[in-house]
Amino acid sequence: MKKIIGATLVLSLLLITYAFKQTKPLYNNGDIVLQTTNGETGKAIQLATHSKFNHCGVLFFENNEWVVYEAVQPVGKISLSDFNKRGKATVMRLKNASTILTASGIQKLKTIYKTYDGKNYDTKYNWSDDELYCSELVYKLYFNGLGIELCKPRHLKDFDLSNPLVKKQLDIKYNNHIPLDEPMVAPSDIETSNLLQIIN
Repeated sequence: MKKIIGATLVLSLLLITYAFKQTKPLYNNGDIVLQTTNGETGKAIQLATHSKFNHCGVLFFENNEWVVYEAVQPVGKISLSDFNKRGKATVMRLKNASTILTASGIQKLKTIYKTYDGKNYDTKYNWSDDELYCSELVYKLYFNGLGIELCKPRHLKDFDLSNPLVKKQLDIKYNNHIPLDEPMVAPSDIETSNLLQIIN
């Protein structure tokens, strides 16, 4: 009888554990999504950074759905389902997310986002807050909102600018005035951050 009761308890615990794993959300607020999109600009970013990723944003659960805060034209929010239509996302998370991305931490990210919401997309990748591009938004949300530097900004000249497509895009954006010393953060810099880990 004791063996039957013991076996029943073990089975019950296994079922509860399985049910918990099945209902545990795949994403957390503040997770970072990296994406590969189409287009010449996106391809040039991939070539210059030697990465498959050319776009990124930050995930939040709002109004019963996952949305991505992203810098496109303009800076705004998009449902994760619509985001994924442009290209499958890879999700990354802070390694110490459980201690940083508390309710207070999440609110800090959302508060700093409000200062960027609606701003124009920065087609020239300047470091000022007047306009923003995707990885700049992700970097500044974490840095200005939580004091966390996901990666070190680099200069434009630090990227591989040798490919003809990259040169073409530089000419389109800057003509003969390429700001080689401009601080920049690329999706690849977010991808290789030692503070993050891949979730899926």
